[in-house]
Amino acid sequence: MIVRALMDPRPAAIKSPLSESAQATAVLILFSDTGGGHRAAARALEQALLQLEPGIKVSKLDPLLGIDSSPKLVRQLVGLYSPIIQRSPVVWGALYHGFNNRPAFAAVRGVFGGRVRRIIATALRESDPDLILSVHPLLNHVSWQAIRRSGRPRGLVTVITDLVEFHLGWMSPRSDLTVVPTEGARREVLAAGVPEERVQLLGLPVDLRFRPPAPGEKAALRRRFGLDQKRFTILVSGGGEGSGKLLTQVRALAGRQSGDWQLIVVCGRNEKLQRRLSRVHFRIPARVLGFVDNMPELMRSVDLVVSKAGPGAIGEALATEVPILLTSYLPGQETPNVTFVTESGLGLYTPKPEQLLEAVRELAEPGSVRWQSMTERAAEISRPYASLDIASECLRVAARYRAAGQASR
Repeated sequence: MIVRALMDPRPAAIKSPLSESAQATAVLILFSDTGGGHRAAARALEQALLQLEPGIKVSKLDPLLGIDSSPKLVRQLVGLYSPIIQRSPVVWGALYHGFNNRPAFAAVRGVFGGRVRRIIATALRESDPDLILSVHPLLNHVSWQAIRRSGRPRGLVTVITDLVEFHLGWMSPRSDLTVVPTEGARREVLAAGVPEERVQLLGLPVDLRFRPPAPGEKAALRRRFGLDQKRFTILVSGGGEGSGKLLTQVRALAGRQSGDWQLIVVCGRNEKLQRRLSRVHFRIPARVLGFVDNMPELMRSVDLVVSKAGPGAIGEALATEVPILLTSYLPGQETPNVTFVTESGLGLYTPKPEQLLEAVRELAEPGSVRWQSMTERAAEISRPYASLDIASECLRVAARYRAAGQASR
């Protein structure tokens, strides 16, 4: 079955659902630095909440890794995450599927759930939020337990940050609202028993700076970055950690068979890779960067993105309305992302250097019909305001529980 991207492309009206008398609303965002861009989603939603309600009190907490009392076992497992996905992705896929069933998930919760629940309970006492907003699959069930024991009504909203398929920990029937990014994700959640009236398809939360370029902005950004204003421009990214076969990809695109294009290469925190690439003699204009904080601007300056199949990278390219070439995926939750992108007409899967080079040649050709089609498709389904839509719904849930809490006092 063809995967369809049915994210509503129309920007939502940026209006607060709360009256001025309810400015003291408090929200606790739960995330964890366990991969998958959970921190980025939390930050995007915090920005959106503050934009809609400047007086709101937003707290963020990583109960798995962020404090001294976080479970030691979780810290040890997370320490293995990066080496595993870089050296043996197949092992990660086996682990992911092995723990993506109810008995295994129950066992995991039994090991660290009690301590995490107590950490969340402490945060509830300290910040007294009207709403918990969870962007991590391991925090939904324990959040509901902490809320139930907290002594007053509070809302729980789960925002799924995987695109199509995901760990069953995301699916909590007790959440007041579960936000999904795609129609495929919505079907997954409903099939797991989450009530339909508690599910909304609102898109993937990305930083609000990821948006289509304004007229003339692309050329202006290229001038600022020291690039040719008229050349077809490609952003090659290995993510924040600079993983993936970035060196091989850049050599393919900047070698003897390169065409009339230019590159922006983002190595992330991989300083060794950045040094190696900085010594490469490029036959085309190229900028090699390390970890950057202006990725939205970089993405608005390019015509094509080359990246791994992480949901964050796909969501950011989609919000910017830029076609994407996927070079790899992490077995497990990222496997269906490739199908999502290719069958939605947003990009191609090019795991081999020769496939990548061939695809870039076709798309960089002046007047490329395929590139134009991908760009138009991205514009059709792009939802750069998803974070605002999600924040608006969170505020509605928070207002309801805030009123209930005041009535019960």
